Amino acid sequence: MSILDEFIFPFCVTSYAFNQDKSQVAICPNSNEVQIYSRSGTQWTLLHVLKEHDLLVTGIDWAPRTNQIVTCSQDKNAYVWAFDGVTGLWKPSLVHLRIDRAATQVKWSPLENKFAVASGDKCVAICYFGEDNDWWVSKHIKKPIASTVLCVDWHPNNVLLACGGTDMKARVFSAYIKGVDEKPAPTAWGERLPFSTLCGEFESPSSGWVHSIAFSPDGESVAFASHDSSITVATPATGEVVSVRSHYLPFKTLVWTAPQTIVASGHDCSPMVYVKDGSSWRLSKKLGEDDKSRRSATASPSNNNSAFNLFRQMDSRNQPSKTTSSSDGSLRSVHQNTITELRRDPSGSTTEISTSGLDGRLVLWSVSA
Repeated sequence: MSILDEFIFPFCVTSYAFNQDKSQVAICPNSNEVQIYSRSGTQWTLLHVLKEHDLLVTGIDWAPRTNQIVTCSQDKNAYVWAFDGVTGLWKPSLVHLRIDRAATQVKWSPLENKFAVASGDKCVAICYFGEDNDWWVSKHIKKPIASTVLCVDWHPNNVLLACGGTDMKARVFSAYIKGVDEKPAPTAWGERLPFSTLCGEFESPSSGWVHSIAFSPDGESVAFASHDSSITVATPATGEVVSVRSHYLPFKTLVWTAPQTIVASGHDCSPMVYVKDGSSWRLSKKLGEDDKSRRSATASPSNNNSAFNLFRQMDSRNQPSKTTSSSDGSLRSVHQNTITELRRDPSGSTTEISTSGLDGRLVLWSVSA
């Protein structure tokens, strides 16, 4: 596994999404804006700024086939953006979310005919285009959700939805919309799947907040990362619920790159690869920690501040191990701050992933070997 490309923006990247061929990227620079950049070689040029939101943008997703962007924000709104080839501008359509708290994450379904918005309103809004009203409408999944929903992910069948949040539970629901979805085939998660049917409920060993959740490529399992520094994998067909504890800081995001491989990352600044070993999961490797030349060449200006470095090294995460930080105060990882998001390749390739961080880095990784 190796780095394919690394780009550094002059701001924190709190959320991002590539278009299908990765020639453009939509980025939230820790503000109420979404900036769209076009790639030319190793350079990124700002093309558009999307400004409809009033508060911090918390989620971005770019539909690879329909080329639509959906965004959500702390302002309790979501917008679907479509590119107008005549004017050369992105035009927003407001989504009727009907939530009274901040939206926290948004994801298109595999068929791109609906999307899910997680929120602090103890619910997930399943949004679809209402032909009668000519706008995006929503239905809510509520019970038994008891607190803020932080993460969502779609099953490959376009109907099942996984979610997790601050009530310390990971759940799988049916998000079947009559008139929008075809009747799904029976799966290990259930056969009759009317809207909001609870198909599974799980928790981590120490019941931490669920920061990220993802279905396996075949949809047979669901994995989630919790604030107790654990990853849990549940497989209903066999009844197995396997958790692996980590001595690293908690993960904020994870993806499956293969049926037997999960990559997770977060506060420890390095993507970590977990592989299935028999009936258990184990940490296989940390990505990018030995790339000393890259780290030296791209070290941020703040690393030259001796007072800042001294304070950083007093932190318990950097103090005990020579492998965690280098002599100049920078970390041995490529990312120099928390990884905020980890994504699979939008074209469907299983050999590439990407990460963004609070250090402004956007990194493309090869996971082919």
